[in-house]
Amino acid sequence: MNCPICHEAMVQETRSGAAVDRCAKHGLWLDHSELLTITEAERHDKGPFVLADLLRKHIYPPDNGDRVLDCPKCASKMTVTKHRGVQIDWCKEHGVWLDERELEAMLNNLRLDPLYLGGVALRLYEDRY
Repeated sequence: MNCPICHEAMVQETRSGAAVDRCAKHGLWLDHSELLTITEAERHDKGPFVLADLLRKHIYPPDNGDRVLDCPKCASKMTVTKHRGVQIDWCKEHGVWLDERELEAMLNNLRLDPLYLGGVALRLYEDRY
């Protein structure tokens, strides 16, 4: 699969039990439900609360303006939305694209949500991601 930004081949790697595709320059492609797999694994690995959560602040990566990417699987235009303060490019049929550091920002921002820390699974509305 090729990166939706530079169109170079991505490499597959495992993150928190999910096989994701990574472009070394631009970010990650996650197939449907892999974002949920990663966020749930992160919560279980770190537990309900860690001392670092007392000092944690929201991270808001910069938006990419009006950029619209093509899905690396079907080449249709992806929808741009925000989730937990992070811009997400997503294809309803195939998955999501996260630019560099957006996954880390999303995981950080989730740690600030008491429901998430209390064990409520991340609800990805309309089963989008």
